[in-house]
Amino acid sequence: MSSTNNHHIARFISELKTGSLLTKRKSNGDQYSRHFFLDEYEHFISYHQSEKVFAQPNRCFRNLLLSDEFSVMKPWCSRHIYQDMTRPLSDYYINTSHNTYLFNNQISGTSNPEAYNRVLCSGCRAVEIDCYDGANGRPIVKHGYTLVQPCLFESIIRFIEPNLFKISPYPVILDLENHCSIEQQHEMARILKQVFGDRLITEPLSTNDSSVLPSPEDLKYKVLVRVIEHDLAGLFIYFQNIPFLPNENDKDNYSCCHSPNLSEKHFDRILENDPLDLIKQTGKSVFRMYPHGLRQDSSNPDPINAWNFGIHMVALNFQHDDLMMSLSYGKFIDNGGCGYILKPKYLINAYKINFNPFDYLKKPLMLPDNIIEHPQRLTITIISGQFLSRSNETTQDIPDPYVVVSTHGILCDQQTQKTKFIENNGFDPLWNETFQFNICFPQMCLVRFDVYDYDVFTKDDRIAYFCLPMTTMQTGYRHVHLRTKHNNLTYSTLFIHVTIENN
Repeated sequence: MSSTNNHHIARFISELKTGSLLTKRKSNGDQYSRHFFLDEYEHFISYHQSEKVFAQPNRCFRNLLLSDEFSVMKPWCSRHIYQDMTRPLSDYYINTSHNTYLFNNQISGTSNPEAYNRVLCSGCRAVEIDCYDGANGRPIVKHGYTLVQPCLFESIIRFIEPNLFKISPYPVILDLENHCSIEQQHEMARILKQVFGDRLITEPLSTNDSSVLPSPEDLKYKVLVRVIEHDLAGLFIYFQNIPFLPNENDKDNYSCCHSPNLSEKHFDRILENDPLDLIKQTGKSVFRMYPHGLRQDSSNPDPINAWNFGIHMVALNFQHDDLMMSLSYGKFIDNGGCGYILKPKYLINAYKINFNPFDYLKKPLMLPDNIIEHPQRLTITIISGQFLSRSNETTQDIPDPYVVVSTHGILCDQQTQKTKFIENNGFDPLWNETFQFNICFPQMCLVRFDVYDYDVFTKDDRIAYFCLPMTTMQTGYRHVHLRTKHNNLTYSTLFIHVTIENN
């Protein structure tokens, strides 16, 4: 074993002894933790002190390092719902899918009910259903003006019903892009009421304040309908689709139940003209953004900018496994993966404090007093990798891996750094490279680890990745449990060291 590894193991044992690596949070209310007790590993520490640990592998030590408590992410953040879920819906980001019925690109294939279960089981809370008139008075779901084969609306509704709340108890939102005649709209309403019963919201809840939306807690185990295009009378209670109203006088006509639906292109145009107007309006109403129609390959826009400006529902093509989807997985792995993430207070109260992300293209010397953030310096040492699989299942080529570490959030916090590549070693590559990131807005910052296979002749393939909110990171020696296509778990890991200091 190299002297560098000996150094890291010795430092790890020192941190373990002092308790700096141990989970110390107590369970109370919605906060949970598993407690580590040093005496559980006393035999290992004694073993290390006899210096035999360097002579032969130790299964206990390996299992300790690979346990959830020594993962880069605080285990309670991914396992438990710990955020305040009693705020109005407009105070949350919502995990949202675009053209959910598709498995492949936007122009061919079939509409598949199984696609809905796939996204629901990954934590998505808002799915899209494009509805058209079908034969014999039965509505169908398809992608209009394409070669995508349709399926029955009823088959999708019945297929998803058992899985609506398997992952999360919080409300499921059905985005109905409705192109049906009045007769078939009535049939859709009948199906929804019959299948979902009293879980379907058909009238406003009796809450204390009708000027604000109900909370996720108020809507536990409920189904909401959000209708795009035409009416579906009596079913769109809290998400009434209306055009974006940019004028000062028109804004007064907004109700909390109004929910503008913006294309990617329209969103960009609003940011050019009046970004502060948009961000203020997101404090009251739930906004949705969807990808540009020219993205026929099902690629995705970068969701970070939309989240920065308060857009609640950034609809992404879950069927396309790209860098943007890994950001979404990282955003919504938090809060127990329930699909709802509470916004920072400076976005919730943007209309009061005039928060504008464009004011932070560069790092400020100091943040205003009304923006509650704690700038931090994040230091990450990429020590080594373990069991990094081949990037292509059909090749026998041994990977030449390197790691890209990137931060994503408010513009001044977006940075990327990478290690050198290690030739012909996907089994146990060793880097020992350290990177620093100065982050002004930790509450909005995602940290992503991407492992690539270097190729001198073709584009480098991404082998695996993991993304998480900076606020959920544990310090000290940690393992990053990497994911692969469609966020599936792997046996691949990175061994790293993390330091977070107030800046």
